[in-house]
Amino acid sequence: MSTLWDLLRRTARRRGDHPAYIYPAQGLQFSWAEVADRAERLAAGLADMGVQQGDRVATLFADGPLHNEAIFALARLGAVRVGLNYRYSPAELDTLLQHSGAGYGLCSEDFAPLVAESSLGFVSCGDAATDYGELAGAIDAAGDAPAGMPSEGDLSTICYTTGSTGAPKGARWTHRNVTHALAHTAMDAEMRAEDIWLHCLPGAGVPGLLGIWHVVLGWTNVVLAAFTPGDCLDAISGHGVTATVWVPTMLGAVLDAQESAPADCSSLRKVVYGSAPTTPAMIRRTMATFPDAEIEQWYGSTEGAGGWFTRLSHADHLRAMAGEEHLLRSCGQPMHHVELDAVASDGAVLAPGEQGEIRVRSASVMAGYLDEPELTAETLRGGWMHTGDLGYVDSEGYAYLVDRKQFMIITGGYNVYPVEVENALAEHPAVADVCVFGVPDDHWGEAVHALVVLRDGHAATPAELVEFSRGSLATFKVPKAVELRAELLKGPTGKVLKREHKAEYWPA
Repeated sequence: MSTLWDLLRRTARRRGDHPAYIYPAQGLQFSWAEVADRAERLAAGLADMGVQQGDRVATLFADGPLHNEAIFALARLGAVRVGLNYRYSPAELDTLLQHSGAGYGLCSEDFAPLVAESSLGFVSCGDAATDYGELAGAIDAAGDAPAGMPSEGDLSTICYTTGSTGAPKGARWTHRNVTHALAHTAMDAEMRAEDIWLHCLPGAGVPGLLGIWHVVLGWTNVVLAAFTPGDCLDAISGHGVTATVWVPTMLGAVLDAQESAPADCSSLRKVVYGSAPTTPAMIRRTMATFPDAEIEQWYGSTEGAGGWFTRLSHADHLRAMAGEEHLLRSCGQPMHHVELDAVASDGAVLAPGEQGEIRVRSASVMAGYLDEPELTAETLRGGWMHTGDLGYVDSEGYAYLVDRKQFMIITGGYNVYPVEVENALAEHPAVADVCVFGVPDDHWGEAVHALVVLRDGHAATPAELVEFSRGSLATFKVPKAVELRAELLKGPTGKVLKREHKAEYWPA
């Protein structure tokens, strides 16, 4: 296998003149040879700043040139990237910085206020697109990058997910994890060297790999700084985009925009949706709106280094539309580089249709969680990665998820754990008790909903509580609604019966 830098070096040699990146917002385009040269010079500049192999470097950018070049440059040095999400609050970002042990930070000017109080000094990187700010000076003054190179077993990335306790979990990805995931997903998804991919997902975590995965075959990536349905349609029609991935919320917005003001999307041959299932009605709309495109669903996790575990193919979607609609509840069959099954609590492999925990085995599975040896051992026991997702596998090998990590909320493609929101609301002096869960929402898939019991003698309105939570939560975690209750349902031990409350809002 190879490191990320090896993949870039080889692709630049084979397809040097082929367009690698198009950035419509900035009017920029770079070939593979130019990307390799820019990443090499960036690596030299970072090395002159003191970044060495094994150092952890936090990055805080929107998607764009520096975001992608930094991934390759850090790989060139053997440094470890810690991607930060600009949608997080300053307090959340500081927690990740402390946990990651990052020794260096790179940040675009527009997000500098988010880390202004951080103990880690961040280098100002201008707009991280046409102007690299302070970083540009370091690049211009740098000599050659160091001769040393990482190996495939070295750490490439610390990618953060969030556990059911609300504590940060940093998945440790090696170069082997990442290159295995990228190459085999591209192969299974039948990507082509002449494809033009549209990237419009926030790249701090797993989606960032879709900003660089075209390096395995050298196709072209059109990168949007942020998602808007109009910009997506403009990119498809203006640059001949052939394939893209959207979470269901994005897909619905694009369908609405295309139906109201159609663009020429005849180049589009593949539409992938992920992060959550979608409805048969939306699949029909997608097929009607983009009749020349194949429809797919991918399922994966942060612990799998973005290496998607299963694929519900276009042929599967056609079967579903022809009468086997149950397939749309599936996340598909395992990709060829993944073994997947469902097991009972004692580890016994279950028969088709029997419900248990989904586990996977693949070279793309992480090396473990950062500084969490017990959690790592539990998650990776027996050589398998235990996803925490409850589900079953049918007789044809299709996987069905029944309850994703118990009460995790998937809203607009983002994972939200109720305990984080509960902890934030509980800080309000008027709150005595709180219960948070997801409720059905036509736009977001699920919406964050909170039941709150107020303390005797205290008053607060739902709007006040929602506003209060914004101070410590990322925007997508803020409750869409707060409902005041006189009391919450509780079991014999006093534990809030969240499942019963949630059931009030979901059809049987």
